[in-house]
Amino acid sequence: MAESTGAKLAPNGMTEEQQEAFRKQRRRRSLALAGALALFALTFYVLTVIKMGPALFDRAM
Repeated sequence: MAESTGAKLAPNGMTEEQQEAFRKQRRRRSLALAGALALFALTFYVLTVIKMGPALFDRAM
């Protein structure tokens, strides 16, 4: 279809506009996953500190 309209296709069969949209979608998904992972790690950190209690900060290092 794109060949009949004269659009230039990349080796993977997508036009430049489709490739750009795909890259933007991939970047948003990657940022969402990074945010979720950071929130997950922060949750475990906070829960660990809460479970150990305030004595965690009073001990000798």
